Amino acid sequence: MWKCSLLIALYVLTELIIPPKVFALRPFVTTDADVVETNMIEIELGLFGLHEQKHPGADELTLDIPSIRFNYGLLWDSEIVLETVGELIDSEYKGTLGIKEKQFAHTAGFYKKVWWRGSNWIPNFATETGIVFPTEKDTSGLNFEGTGIFSWYLNNLTCHLTLGGGTEKETFEQNRRGLFIYGIILDVPVPRYKKLHFVTEYSGEKVENSILDHQLLGGMVWEGPKNIEYDIAGFTGLNSESVDWGMTMGITFVIGKTKK
Repeated sequence: MWKCSLLIALYVLTELIIPPKVFALRPFVTTDADVVETNMIEIELGLFGLHEQKHPGADELTLDIPSIRFNYGLLWDSEIVLETVGELIDSEYKGTLGIKEKQFAHTAGFYKKVWWRGSNWIPNFATETGIVFPTEKDTSGLNFEGTGIFSWYLNNLTCHLTLGGGTEKETFEQNRRGLFIYGIILDVPVPRYKKLHFVTEYSGEKVENSILDHQLLGGMVWEGPKNIEYDIAGFTGLNSESVDWGMTMGITFVIGKTKK
């Protein structure tokens, strides 16, 4: 009986996945100046992620299973964004994986709005503001983040620029500190394969009185059946405060009915 119900649910979901343009922002850290249509749902699902962070002593290896970003389209060219990442952490990595900690990280809720839409060299402009929740181990207190995003949609290149800031407070004893956030994404379609794109991103954040944490990502995104977008990318940190290396792969799809 349960197998029949599962098949029905999968069929209904497949029929609801729509073929129009998908605003996928996987596998990036930052985002774009666009939103999903009103009453439609976009899901950015990270199927697998892995990264290593070296410390004095043993290395730390983290599996991201899964990561999810849920976008729901509202009126006035805006959307609600909910996101989180499930992390399995081996804090004493010595070549064989042994999970020591489990947590949800980067858990947040945002309101995103496109204030104007440009064309050619005139960019879209949007803002994304919201709250980051203390779901990681040894964290406490709500934090705020707000960013401004510019997006240029050109014939052979798409570029997204994010600039913003917020607050960070990791423990009860720690004072709240300022946070600067930035990122730039380049998306280049392959001329002979229009559904395949090469992508890269440089992103970082600087916490008050701390060393800059920044990284470089490179990968590809391609469009499959039903316009479901698939992505795979690798990334590396650019200094001692950043992740040493990592990889991610996932899918993006939209659920809902298009306007007639």
